[in-house]
Amino acid sequence: MRKNVVKQLAVTGLAVAAVAGVAVAAAAAANSSPNTPATAQAGGPAPSTPAPPTTGLSTPAPSTVRQGKSTLPLGVPARPQEKPLPKDAVKACKELLAAQDQPLRPVKVAARLDSEPGSVLVLADGNHWAGCSTAYARHNGQGSLRQPAKPATPSVTAETFAVANNLIPVKGKEYDYYWAAGRLPSGVAKIAYRFPDGVTTEAVVQGDYWLMQHRAAKPYVAGSSVANRTKIKVTLQRANGSVLKEFHLIWGEQTCAQISHGC
Repeated sequence: MRKNVVKQLAVTGLAVAAVAGVAVAAAAAANSSPNTPATAQAGGPAPSTPAPPTTGLSTPAPSTVRQGKSTLPLGVPARPQEKPLPKDAVKACKELLAAQDQPLRPVKVAARLDSEPGSVLVLADGNHWAGCSTAYARHNGQGSLRQPAKPATPSVTAETFAVANNLIPVKGKEYDYYWAAGRLPSGVAKIAYRFPDGVTTEAVVQGDYWLMQHRAAKPYVAGSSVANRTKIKVTLQRANGSVLKEFHLIWGEQTCAQISHGC
């Protein structure tokens, strides 16, 4: 009888010890893994790996600046809104001369060239002449003015045939635009400009003056480097068609022949 009681107590003690061992193991597991759910039981399904703690930081989206209804990346300039050409090119050029306080009073039109980009004029009085283009009015509402000079016969140099290069907006896109004007040097009958787009444009000779303008056929590509662009070639010919002289204009030095604004 006593042996049976002792045996029963031993079995009961083992059972209690086993239950206590399971409880201790569960508590230890809970202490070592604070993210482990409290309902996990020994022998049950393995708890899922806890997600790494978040820092609360996220990758910022690229900054943008709003231009009217459109959104452009920060640092990308908005294209200028195209403005209408002046209805009276002569009046516009006279006003531009007056605004620059140039010594032409009064003035008359000595030469004029009209085409799709705008009008190029030579205004003159008895003492000075000045070239003017209205094409840049598409950008600034006014135009471009060449430095007035005395009506002496110019020398045959690259500076005499320097151009003004501007970007003008046309129907939502920007285009390279070039213009030039001057008095005709002695011995020169024809003037031709070959531009980076491969197009050759001949100047128009009217009396003692010549005029030229050219708009590139393809839109301007932002970020293009002047250093990699083909230089503008100027060819001067005599009346018999023989070449008198050739020049390659230097970008930035012989491509900004205007005083009313920069290039």
